[in-house]
Amino acid sequence: MSVGKITLMRSESVNVFVNQAIEAALLESVGEDEAALYLWRNERAVVICRNQNAYAECRVQSLEESGGLLARRLSGGGAVWHDLGNLNFTFVAREGNFDRRKNFKTVLDALASLGIRAELGGRNDLVAEGAKFGGNAYYKRGGAEFHHGTLLVSTAPEDVARYLTPPGEKFVGKSVKSVSSRVAPLAAYRDDVTVERVADALEESFAAAYPSAAASRPIPFVLGAEKVLKWTAFFGTDEWRYGKKRDYVFEFAAEVFGERAVVRVAEEDGKTSAVDVASDSLDAEKVSALKFVLSGEEIPADAALTEEEKSEVRAEAERLAARIREEKGV
Repeated sequence: MSVGKITLMRSESVNVFVNQAIEAALLESVGEDEAALYLWRNERAVVICRNQNAYAECRVQSLEESGGLLARRLSGGGAVWHDLGNLNFTFVAREGNFDRRKNFKTVLDALASLGIRAELGGRNDLVAEGAKFGGNAYYKRGGAEFHHGTLLVSTAPEDVARYLTPPGEKFVGKSVKSVSSRVAPLAAYRDDVTVERVADALEESFAAAYPSAAASRPIPFVLGAEKVLKWTAFFGTDEWRYGKKRDYVFEFAAEVFGERAVVRVAEEDGKTSAVDVASDSLDAEKVSALKFVLSGEEIPADAALTEEEKSEVRAEAERLAARIREEKGV
């Protein structure tokens, strides 16, 4: 499948829930021959991944008392800080046109055009001169995928650390570290770099990656006001952001799909009633499905998993169920 048109979209909103909603609506709406680049910024917020424990990743009370928002995204990866000194990008395409390598090249070429030599670090970091300035994560649903990330343009590193929990204060291992490496904004390398200049460079680089495609610049609400409002409400709910309120009777550290995680177990009448797996794994869909199976439910029919991946989930569930019985002394 080839890309016949590209969509360049910028959000005028700085509300994290609205911007997440536009991203989700774009994923649902992207055309078969379309590749889209969506750029957005948020007011002060901590954005955790789909399966993270909000209270382990973020100083929630301090954040909210200062006027910040806690948000949870659909993808995996570590927790991130957003403010108006950050620029967030999302590449969206149908599976046949989705090209993660091209996406990364688009970002690196854009930064090179501004005089910043950057590279990939680890599995999902963007680094310059050994310091991290951005991260990436991925999500797919309904035959479409997105690759999104955040670029620290002028955000002060101390703001990043103020609300995110350092590794020494939470359970960490081989998984993606939210606050683990030296952080420096792009403005530390070029004092003439601004959010607007980075946004322009990204759009120019994206257009250059698809030279034969026709370009359009629609406003976000062309995706449908009803759809955007539906997703805005979803992302703003307490249940999505903080997780379901349950009285977990015990928890333990475990390796899940080769990554470190914390497993929490709730009981009713002496039997396991629900299991939560707190993980910042990039395999967010597999971890999410695992929680269903461990809680005695089926893998959701709309889970974006292959049959092989579903088999991996069931095998991991059997292994962890045995560990739960061991922890309970059964």
